[in-house]
Amino acid sequence: MTNAKNQSAVQNPPAPWPTLTVAELAAHPGNLRDVEAPADLLADVKANGVMEPLYIARTHGEVPQIIDGFMRLAAAVSAELESVPVTTRPVIRVDALTPHPKNARGDLDINATFVESLRVEGCRIPVKIQRLDDGTLQVNDGNRRYHAASEAGLTHLPYEWDEGRDAAGQFLDMITTAHHRKSLTPSEMNLAMFSAADAGAPVGRVAKAAGVRQKDVKAVVKVRSDEKLNAAVTTASNYEWTFEHLAALAEFADDPEALAAITEAAARVNADTRGVDWALALERTKRDKRNAADAHRAELETAGQKIRDAEELSERAMPVWQLRDISTEEHADCKGQVWVLDERRGDRYEPYCTAPGLYEHATLGSPIQGGGGTKTAAEAEAERAARAAVKAGNIAWDAAESVRRKWIADLLQARNLPKSTTNALIRSVNEALLSGTWGICENLNKEPTTEILAAFLGLNAEQAKDRSGFAGHAAKDPRRAPQLQFAAVAAVREKGATRSAWRTDGQHAPWTRKPTAAWFKVLASLGYSLTPIEQSVADGEPYDPTRREPRALPAADEPEAGQELGTAEESNEDGPEEADEPESDDEVSA
Repeated sequence: MTNAKNQSAVQNPPAPWPTLTVAELAAHPGNLRDVEAPADLLADVKANGVMEPLYIARTHGEVPQIIDGFMRLAAAVSAELESVPVTTRPVIRVDALTPHPKNARGDLDINATFVESLRVEGCRIPVKIQRLDDGTLQVNDGNRRYHAASEAGLTHLPYEWDEGRDAAGQFLDMITTAHHRKSLTPSEMNLAMFSAADAGAPVGRVAKAAGVRQKDVKAVVKVRSDEKLNAAVTTASNYEWTFEHLAALAEFADDPEALAAITEAAARVNADTRGVDWALALERTKRDKRNAADAHRAELETAGQKIRDAEELSERAMPVWQLRDISTEEHADCKGQVWVLDERRGDRYEPYCTAPGLYEHATLGSPIQGGGGTKTAAEAEAERAARAAVKAGNIAWDAAESVRRKWIADLLQARNLPKSTTNALIRSVNEALLSGTWGICENLNKEPTTEILAAFLGLNAEQAKDRSGFAGHAAKDPRRAPQLQFAAVAAVREKGATRSAWRTDGQHAPWTRKPTAAWFKVLASLGYSLTPIEQSVADGEPYDPTRREPRALPAADEPEAGQELGTAEESNEDGPEEADEPESDDEVSA
């Protein structure tokens, strides 16, 4: 018997043993035997109470029947204890067991997650034990649970006897139990976690049992508890939703269009995390632009400015930036000024003059926008479609930029890069400096480059104010020199990768597209997965925002052998697109 001090130091079960009163157990005649507890057992029980749980079963009428523990109950009665610990399944002390000397698993992989799950929930699967000729209790199956039990603070394990199994059979059992054991899929794990939480398990308990973060459990519960979000996950049941994607899905619970777009991406044939990441990036970009535009509109309305839709303007209307010899500030007093959503950017309104000729403004060119006048219905519709295509492309470009720059920043701030990656960074820097084709001289010190570089280096707003101090704020470890040098080159290339790079219509800019395509190929060689719009630039192909992969069929609708899946949607013919505002910065040469 162990004393109370040692027992309290070791015993750390997920919850105290359940107890029953001595009176309740003694009330059943079969539990009190005509036995006398040994003197040492009685003394230990009087000093420490009953430490080993009594193994009981419930008979008809829920009467507790002792299976093992008659002596301990007798001692409890003599010691006048009020209650004793019980268990409804046989358990054995861990220190009474011996591991199998030739366990097949060379690496037991006793990680912190496994140990924590045992500590929280206990061991649910019995170990199989065998009594050897010398009396040793050997663990034939469950050696990983046996070794992790002590680390988890468990003093007992559930067990079952494995008598009569020869040595050959023991090793065959090791093969079959490992070979046929199948882990839960991510979807099955998520559903099980939700079911546990729905049944009353606290988030912390579910997280520890599953070996995940509490915020992951919260994401699962939130999605599964919401009718619309759960429907989205169910619709794309072939996709293994990650915790990050479930949490992201919850961001759009009140946005049916965004929810549908993300669900569609997850429901496509061979859908992977990259496709869903891209759908999320697009929807986040749309949302952020919409929120920024709404905030800008509120400011304008508060200031008493007139807001108009593009379709309300006449063919004479022109944006102020297209007027000659007048600034936005100077035009503010013009009676013809109205504000229209900048569809090319989508996150702000821009000032227009409704009638430049009437208000005696010289112009830089022909009007680029308008919805009325002498246009036919077909021409007006074509113009709207063209503007929509440009808007979709610009949104995709901005989304790709945010994804790409985050990836670059993570690469530049990573520690202990593989040697092959470091060598690739050095090659890229050498190419940029020695070939003279990356626009380093023209653009290295320009303001947009400085802003991008500060972000890549992870500088705060105060540190980013003075370019001359960047080197002092950067990491001093000489092993990171290739990353820092590449950061400067990357900032130059990103500064030159403007929106015009994706355009293949009348606003195409080969002097931007060609070096941008080369830059994207460099990033791809470093392991970056190009987004669809970036891939179109790298391939020298027009970007088609309407292109979709076929959706995965439900299991019941799988095509028969020889039957092909549906093809991707065909894109509409390109209509004329509106002119884009000239870039303010000089483009770099190829």
